[in-house]
Amino acid sequence: MSRLPRIGITPDINDIVAPETEYVVRRNYADAVSQAGGLPLILPYGDIVEEYLDAIDGLLVTGGMFDIDPALYRQTARKPYVVKPVRTEFERAMIEKALSRRMPTLGVCNGMQLLAVCLGGQLVQDISTEVGGAFEHKPEQSATIAQHQIEIIARSRHLVCPEGTSYAVNSVHHQAVLPSEAYKPIAVSPDGVIEAVEANAGGFAVGVQWHPEYGVGQIDNIVWSGFLAAAKEYSLRHR
Repeated sequence: MSRLPRIGITPDINDIVAPETEYVVRRNYADAVSQAGGLPLILPYGDIVEEYLDAIDGLLVTGGMFDIDPALYRQTARKPYVVKPVRTEFERAMIEKALSRRMPTLGVCNGMQLLAVCLGGQLVQDISTEVGGAFEHKPEQSATIAQHQIEIIARSRHLVCPEGTSYAVNSVHHQAVLPSEAYKPIAVSPDGVIEAVEANAGGFAVGVQWHPEYGVGQIDNIVWSGFLAAAKEYSLRHR
């Protein structure tokens, strides 16, 4: 009997003063991995990146209500931002090492933005003030409700979603990924904001701007099945 592919999930961390500080991750991330056929493992921060990567078959970089320091993508902050340098440093190291191993890597929302930065891209610091004609990408409504459509604009090497197809997605972000030669935009929203990217070369390295762990629409199942298929293949090759 083959083993389930092991998916390392990066958690968030709250600001409660130590020793009461807690790692936190929404259950639906782990549930989505389990339902797609994987074994979810939460990764506490630490200087043991190689050891973690030796133990897993895929890396899931989760979203969070904070921003990436603009200095990491060669920009100057245009207004105050909430950043989490300890978390970002850990996730950045995990992504860079996973990419070097060609380990399947999925970035969700903030995780997509950090994946893009690690690949060499830059970010829109604030959609509402920097993207003319953009609609609200961080609405008041729950992430359990679809907010807008996305259109697949390029064929993915790893996700089975035909070019030209539209899907409904949720939306919980105020920053976005800028175009770059380092990756290929896979999907955009009607206002032109990039909603999914894929590394140009290497293994599965995909970022999605929405939150597929909520299972709002058909594209969410496509994301999880593609990610877990890549992780299973990686496991068979390396274990």
